[in-house]
Amino acid sequence: MKEVLREDFMAKKTRIINMNCLGWGLNELNDPPVQSLYVYHSNPAAVTPDQNQVLKGLEREDLFTIVHERFMTDTARYADIVLPSTSSLEHSDLYRSYGTYCIQRARPVISPVGESKSNWEVFCLLAQRMGFDEPFFHQTADDLIDHLLSIPCPMREGIDQEAFSIGKAVEIPIPPDGRTRFKTPSGKIEILNPKEPHPLPCYLPPYEGNDPFRLMTSPSFYALNSSFREREDLRRKEKAMFLQMNPMDAEAKGIKEGNPVIAFNQLGEVSFILHITPKVPSGVVVAEGVWWLEQCPNSRSVNALTSPRLTDQGGGSTFYDNTVDVRRG
Repeated sequence: MKEVLREDFMAKKTRIINMNCLGWGLNELNDPPVQSLYVYHSNPAAVTPDQNQVLKGLEREDLFTIVHERFMTDTARYADIVLPSTSSLEHSDLYRSYGTYCIQRARPVISPVGESKSNWEVFCLLAQRMGFDEPFFHQTADDLIDHLLSIPCPMREGIDQEAFSIGKAVEIPIPPDGRTRFKTPSGKIEILNPKEPHPLPCYLPPYEGNDPFRLMTSPSFYALNSSFREREDLRRKEKAMFLQMNPMDAEAKGIKEGNPVIAFNQLGEVSFILHITPKVPSGVVVAEGVWWLEQCPNSRSVNALTSPRLTDQGGGSTFYDNTVDVRRG
């Protein structure tokens, strides 16, 4: 990654703000305050925890926001400038898969539409305007990909080079002789780690809110986080923004299938349509996917209910550790 990030060009280290704390960063950080926001490959107005605080921050008159996008997302609506982005059909790239050992090199099949530019093109243009004269910023995406592929890597040994060269996804063979090493002292997967507060995996109790229901934010079959929400055909198939609840809990609350309901906690409240199903355990409610705000019944999606609390390790999100109450809408 250092061959792409090139942090060696930086005169000094910059501060890093965890994206899960974006609402705090935009509203409370003041030493100095965040004055500019450049958004690409994301839709933080929809996908970031504590949505009400994020939107409050995006509404600041003194925040200069640029969004590089293909669609008018929730975040793009708050932008001072929207830059048109290319799709994966319009630029070269090098892909790796999630959870499996495959890589793929892709080349554009159509020219960029209108004035659309890729992330790489925009970064290079910005770098040149800001006085970065390094040759790194004068190469094409294919130049950079060629450079990365020229660096010896044991994991690429033995791949189907012919298939890879014509753009097919190829599997990376895992050496059977133990040559694969992990970034641990032993080079192996280490389940026992004496350096950690909990040397072995163990149960840690979840956050105990004062609300009666655990909120589970599961993926949607028709979208990926907030991606593909521009597709009206997929939204029609999903029908509505549902909150799923166990039949016994619905009966206790006096609410019925198809009723408008409001899920709420100390962070905010969100309107849903109730779907009653025995697949959801009692004491749990499930909201699938992340809808765009313009498509939500009260212009708020599920992340108005999720906390910016971070995980005990790694600074990750706690999307699955939130509680809510529910009332009829």
